[in-house]
Amino acid sequence: MADNIFNKVSSELTETTITSMLDEEIKMHKKEPPKLPIIKLKLPPKESVIKIKEKKKSEESIFKVLQETKVEEPPKPAVPYTTLIQEMRKSWRFRRFGKPLKTYALKRPASPLPVLRKEEIRKQKFYKLKKEFIGMELLTPGLIVFLLFSWIPIIKTFIISMQRITSMHTVEFVRLENFFKLFTDLKFWEAFGHSITLSLLVIAFGAWIPFLIALYIYEMKKGSGLVKVLYFIPFLTPAVPASILWKWIYNQGFGLLNSVISLFVPGNVYIGWLTDSKIVLFSIAIVFVWKIIGWATLIYLAGLQNIPKTLFEDASLNGATVWQKIKEIILPSMIPVIVTVVFLQLISGLQVFTEVYIMTNGGPSAASEVIATYIYKKAFLYMDIGYASAVAVFFLFILVFITLLRMNINFKRG
Repeated sequence: MADNIFNKVSSELTETTITSMLDEEIKMHKKEPPKLPIIKLKLPPKESVIKIKEKKKSEESIFKVLQETKVEEPPKPAVPYTTLIQEMRKSWRFRRFGKPLKTYALKRPASPLPVLRKEEIRKQKFYKLKKEFIGMELLTPGLIVFLLFSWIPIIKTFIISMQRITSMHTVEFVRLENFFKLFTDLKFWEAFGHSITLSLLVIAFGAWIPFLIALYIYEMKKGSGLVKVLYFIPFLTPAVPASILWKWIYNQGFGLLNSVISLFVPGNVYIGWLTDSKIVLFSIAIVFVWKIIGWATLIYLAGLQNIPKTLFEDASLNGATVWQKIKEIILPSMIPVIVTVVFLQLISGLQVFTEVYIMTNGGPSAASEVIATYIYKKAFLYMDIGYASAVAVFFLFILVFITLLRMNINFKRG
């Protein structure tokens, strides 16, 4: 570029002219691409090239590499010895909280267990046996009382039922003669029929009336406790004063019941509640139902408490009426309780004695004679103790049969 400029320059040019020419040449030079000099190198001949052979590294095993790179773990401390109490604490803590118990080293080494002598081993065996049968020791007083006043009299009654006692010192063993006599005794079967009738009347009135009362108390929001106490008072009343009270109420001349009826009926009413053979069992059944109505109500209330309340809420949301709730929810759930109450009332009705003995004594003309009063009269009025014992044993078998029937029903229901 400088050569081109100086070829054009002459001595006549001024300084400004020279600078303008230099600027013009620089601008033109910038527009042209740069040209670098090309340097050509010749490769050396093959003979002069020296090849250097590199040594191949031997392939190392991956396990060897891992072993070399593995970090050495610090040595684990030795597990301290734990006693039996510490092991029990550890297992209990793990079961309770899910956290193992930290064990610490003992300050002193555990001493070996002492060798037990034969006397100590015997004492330990006796203690173990006593511990296993400690329940029998607690039950022994009650068991003795039960044997003295229940099983021993039953066994003694069964022995007497095979005897004929004519006096205090003359006893004759007659085997099953008293039982054969029982099957041909018309008075016994009449008394047995009265007991069955009385039990059916008790079931007819004593099964559904307490159920309705229980439903009423169950729906009460206030005062349910007071109502329970009022209905339970008759059950707590002794049988003798209750029977005397109802005997006055049933009195044909000045009884309260006839007086109340005469207020609604013209003229004086003289209904023989205890002297009419047609209604005497009905009158006794009413007294018995009045006495056990509170007990049956409490049993029904206990059964109602076990029904989930969500069932009633769902039924109310679906628009169910009160009768539909009773029919579809309460009655199916209360069937086991109702069956239990029926069987208990059946057994109680067959065993009734005090009410009949005080109010009618089996009258009028043996219209209210039941099995219990029949046994009492045969044993203590006619002094036929052997035959009375046979009737009592037969009656016991009937009650046992009813109880087994109830247990069979429970077993089938699962």
